[in-house]
Amino acid sequence: MIADIFVVLRWWIVWLIAGWVAWPIGRKIFSDWEDQGYGLSKILGAGCVTWIVWILGILKIAPFTNVTVIFTALGLVVVGIILNKGNKEKVPVKSIMAEEFLFLGSLFLWSFVKGHEPAINGLEKFMDFGFTKSILNGAYFPPKDMWFAGGNINYYYFGHLLMAVFTKVSGLDLGIAFNLMLCTIFALTSTMTWSLMRKLLSEFSERLKTFGTILTVTLMVFAGNLQTIYAFTKGYSGDTPPPFWQIWSNFSNKIDFLAGWSSYWYPNATRFIPYSIHEFPSYSFVVSDVHGHVLDLPIALLCIGFLIMMFKNGKDAEWWKVVLYGMVVGWAFTTNALDGLIYLGLWGWMRIIRLNKKILVEVALLAGAFLISVSPFVFHFKSFVSGLGVNCPPESMVNKNVGPLIFETTDKCQKSPFWMWLILWGFFWYCGIVLALQKKNEGLIEKYVLFPWIVFSLGLTIFPEFFYFKDIYPMHFRSNTMFKLGYQAYILMMLVSGYSITKLFGAKNDIKKWLFIGGLVPLLFLISIYPLFSIKSYFGKMSVENYKGLWGLAWISERFPDEKKTIEWLNTQTKWPEQPVVLEANGDSYTDSNKVSAFTGYPTLGGWLVHEWLWRSYEQISARNDEVKIIYESKNIDETRSLINKYKVKYLIVGDFERQKFNVSEENISKIAKLVFEANSVKVYQVQ
Repeated sequence: MIADIFVVLRWWIVWLIAGWVAWPIGRKIFSDWEDQGYGLSKILGAGCVTWIVWILGILKIAPFTNVTVIFTALGLVVVGIILNKGNKEKVPVKSIMAEEFLFLGSLFLWSFVKGHEPAINGLEKFMDFGFTKSILNGAYFPPKDMWFAGGNINYYYFGHLLMAVFTKVSGLDLGIAFNLMLCTIFALTSTMTWSLMRKLLSEFSERLKTFGTILTVTLMVFAGNLQTIYAFTKGYSGDTPPPFWQIWSNFSNKIDFLAGWSSYWYPNATRFIPYSIHEFPSYSFVVSDVHGHVLDLPIALLCIGFLIMMFKNGKDAEWWKVVLYGMVVGWAFTTNALDGLIYLGLWGWMRIIRLNKKILVEVALLAGAFLISVSPFVFHFKSFVSGLGVNCPPESMVNKNVGPLIFETTDKCQKSPFWMWLILWGFFWYCGIVLALQKKNEGLIEKYVLFPWIVFSLGLTIFPEFFYFKDIYPMHFRSNTMFKLGYQAYILMMLVSGYSITKLFGAKNDIKKWLFIGGLVPLLFLISIYPLFSIKSYFGKMSVENYKGLWGLAWISERFPDEKKTIEWLNTQTKWPEQPVVLEANGDSYTDSNKVSAFTGYPTLGGWLVHEWLWRSYEQISARNDEVKIIYESKNIDETRSLINKYKVKYLIVGDFERQKFNVSEENISKIAKLVFEANSVKVYQVQ
């Protein structure tokens, strides 16, 4: 554990430097903020450095090395110095120290929690680790897809690239840095929420401002939704939960009550409405997938910071700030595409409310900056969204397309029961209504920022009731749409709710105030108890004795020691930036298959089936899978050699998984490849 403390400090120093690099620029952008933008500077610096390194790598101007990263950072320092020439504003030392203490404390807190279950295993961790490892293996971009030899990653990977930049500069192994990145996002979310709330509450007294900021930060990183009311029921099984009022727990019997309480399953709060997903930050921090929606959390908060800065006083923003916002939204798009579209849409909605003749110029500036920002990505990306589906299409329109609108079959019809929708969003809409009923003392921030957010967030939560972005999933056809839109609605409305509660507590004492508080308390209680279930369920009992460490690959040594030795051996056989094709058996998504490609980052012919199907096409993946089978099973040397040469395979893995999946013809393989490594049940052949 002591060693991990120094590892965390080493990682923190890199992020501290990233913040210092960008703060002079952030200070210019957020000049009238209490912290002069310091709380947002870390992700601003990380994003700027990553994007420039990305551009240099895409254009083959400079390889992805520490030298490139360092010189890029130095360039940003020079820009910051030039921008702040003559700036005589006093440095807000107290604000900076408070935010840095919060960041470091949050980083240590979640590192300790994560150290109780550090395994990089389960859900989509193989994919996210493999993407980042592939990026680190290469010198230029776009990075190779470790599950589709010869192809590039056809997914949003800017966030993974950002993680790779900090992994490279810190000098830490990705097996540790992967977990530290999750802890960093937790810390960034805490610190950035603090900075945003201090600005939103800037007109309040210091006492209320501190109360509201601490409350909102705590809720943003720990809270759930009202689905925790099922902890007070007998529980349920299956995918369709009954109404909670039909299965109340037996409150008169302690044993019955505790049985219901202990049976509450925290993931149900994110899969409550059948065939849908509605996650939120607290759940993301617990299940520990460093996936696109999680990597984009700090970028989304930076977008929100720009929106507050541009719209807080009802005046037109300076043109260069609109341009910078377009660039940042581009980072969001290339990390988690719908987030980029959401924040473009939110800017448009807020700008329409403050409509004037300058809007066309600003739209042009925003669009131009956005297109420049996403250009390294879109030229190498093929969208796997085929259009905008209509939920519950009329029979007369079945199997027809009208522009981007897709009318599928009538069974593509899913509606959220209103009571379920209220379980998910009731806390937020209560806070929104409370704020609306306090409109008598409305300020500019409420008029031009918060109320537009409320309406927009309502639209995000209602949108999947009518439309969905069409992908490959048949029964869960609107789940990704609901997931991505709802995630951002949660973030926006948590900020609104923190403001609303703070204003409520600062209001004059009258019967209306206490009625509102009386309604608020049980709702606040229900969303606040979520981590009591989630953290304990995933990480176990928190103690120094149960702490396992931040190294995320120990589980492979325990469960698959032969594969672990193979991975380690392969990592010693190549020199950067060589990325040999290593053939292993392809497997199903969300399983322990394709460990070698995931944890070396080296490309194999076929990986997780459903994931590659989503990113490409079933025909492509099916053909690849057939060829993999031929290579392992064929007794025709010419046929095997032809396919090996076609994909430039250098190593072939023959282990337990290959033997289970195929009738492996090792005799044939040994005629065209030499056995170069063996770890008990696993053999590695090198093509001659």
